[in-house]
Amino acid sequence: MKIPVLSYHSISNENSPLSLSVEQFEKQLFFLKKNNFKSIFFNEVNSSEKKKIIITFDDGYKDLIINCLPLLKKYGFKCICYIVTNNIGKTNIWDFNNKSINKKELMSKKDLNEWINQGMIIGSHTSDHLDLTKLSIKATQNQIVNSKNLLEDNFGIGVDSFCYPYGKYNLQVLQIVKNSYKNAVTTNRSRYCYSKHNPYLIPRIDMGKKLSKFKMFMKLNTFYEDIKF
Repeated sequence: MKIPVLSYHSISNENSPLSLSVEQFEKQLFFLKKNNFKSIFFNEVNSSEKKKIIITFDDGYKDLIINCLPLLKKYGFKCICYIVTNNIGKTNIWDFNNKSINKKELMSKKDLNEWINQGMIIGSHTSDHLDLTKLSIKATQNQIVNSKNLLEDNFGIGVDSFCYPYGKYNLQVLQIVKNSYKNAVTTNRSRYCYSKHNPYLIPRIDMGKKLSKFKMFMKLNTFYEDIKF
């Protein structure tokens, strides 16, 4: 059984490569609802799943509370957001050298508590959103493990899922993640087949752009994304 794991960043009307407009996001949710898709979390995956999706957000932007959460509740979907723990309540400092990406506010601790209280969950996107393949073993360990500990200590929940910054990993990174989490997502493109894919290298489908109904159908229901793995 193949489960589309949908990937987003920001839901906002600003002109940014990270942002999907509020209108387009609602159109996607309407399409998913109309086509009888139901959202689950990674710990709910099993062999009998049909018409299931997993919705993910990277970085934890403030606009998720303002623009995204009300729509998720309206259409009855749940999702996971991967948090950069040292930047909670701050901004996307890792993008400051990228002139095409605006400075964006991130969710605060209060926002994240609201996110969780509304039935959503969080995962780790490291402490500082660094390229883990360029760090020492100790620094890599700190980025991967400390972020998990901080989230669990501050929000009183278990954190079992990890997201690689920039989608980058190597054997060293992979081993540390395996020792701390139950699964991890990548930027590899494919629908997720849990009997085929490594649970620490889960592929995703990029949905953070304007898509026609036909393109959404192809991405979710056919091998269109699978051949790109």
